[in-house]
Amino acid sequence: MDSRIPNDRLFDLYKIAIDEYRFEVKLGWDRAMYYLIFNSAVVSVATALLKLENPPRVYLFISAIYLVGLGTSLIGIQAVRKSHEYYRRTVVKKTMIEDLLGLTTPQQGYSGLTLAIGTTSGHGDLIKILHDTDLWVGRPLRRSSVTFWITGVLGLLAVINIVGAGIAGHMFFRPPTKQA
Repeated sequence: MDSRIPNDRLFDLYKIAIDEYRFEVKLGWDRAMYYLIFNSAVVSVATALLKLENPPRVYLFISAIYLVGLGTSLIGIQAVRKSHEYYRRTVVKKTMIEDLLGLTTPQQGYSGLTLAIGTTSGHGDLIKILHDTDLWVGRPLRRSSVTFWITGVLGLLAVINIVGAGIAGHMFFRPPTKQA
């Protein structure tokens, strides 16, 4: 029995794979922006409240706001990483279909270029993508990637939230003296 899929069927699957790839890129970006904006707002609001003269119990509330920010920063880091994994898995599927369509074969007269879509430098790792898929999908984020820096900013926001919660907790136990 011939298990070869006809090219017209493969091409339809390729269109779906490209759409899924675009969807994962957009969804990943939207998630990252949501977590960055939300956590920046949490830090801003909590810090503004911290600057006001408050009764001691309000500092517990402010500390709780910072702790919510900490939690969402950590969730955000995981969500961005998971989104990037999903993105990479769509790249694997897209690359496999490109290979079956013959699009990964270097074109004569074009310095080894192929017809495969290679948006990022990682897409060029055809051998790793097709033959060492789990390692390629699970590799660490590159320091030059936007995803790496977004997770870094979310990590920084997590640290700021920890410090803010500590300061607010300290102010609960030792309220600032009122200036005359």
